Amino acid sequence: MQLADSAFPSGSFTQSFGMETFIQRGDITNGQHLTKYMQTYLYYTWRATDLLAVKLAWQAARMLNMNKLAALDKRLHAMKLPYESRDGSVKMGKRLRQILGEIDPAYQLDSKLPWCHHAIVFGHYGAMGMELVPLMAAYAHATVVSLVANGVRAIPLGQTSGQQVIAQLQPLLEQCIEWVLTATEQDWGGSAPAFDWAGMAHECLYSRIFMS
Repeated sequence: MQLADSAFPSGSFTQSFGMETFIQRGDITNGQHLTKYMQTYLYYTWRATDLLAVKLAWQAARMLNMNKLAALDKRLHAMKLPYESRDGSVKMGKRLRQILGEIDPAYQLDSKLPWCHHAIVFGHYGAMGMELVPLMAAYAHATVVSLVANGVRAIPLGQTSGQQVIAQLQPLLEQCIEWVLTATEQDWGGSAPAFDWAGMAHECLYSRIFMS
């Protein structure tokens, strides 16, 4: 629950992962638009990449297989086509690793991990003592709360509208977690060209609130 807290300083408040591009284009202007955007993003991109990465990293860490963990980190890096999205995930992961090292003396992450993507570090840490379903629920909550909060700031919307969006996304999050529980590494990887385009276009926006 501490990791899922919106106040946890992993740096997620600086990342929109391309959402800011759609907001500036006028595609997302209200709470209904934000809900539909989040539903599409979570199902077609996040579910099959980052959420499944948490499970795969958790499994590798449970088997103490650091070579596998490093390979997962490399593959996730290759899946994130927009530079800013890759960089944002790495920055959040390294920040998470640093904070975990400072608040939990039992946590040690092998320095051989090539990139330290956020989902990989999250899954690795969770393997120390957390069951998989609560771990994924915490990761899902942290992801949704941070992205919706950033949408509320950028559109802008009221805080109540943001909470309504989060509530409407709960059934989908449960579906995503259920899918990941039976998914394998062969299912890893999503295809959503519009999100990749938005992430790449973000670099060229005239003004930007977020780093991605």
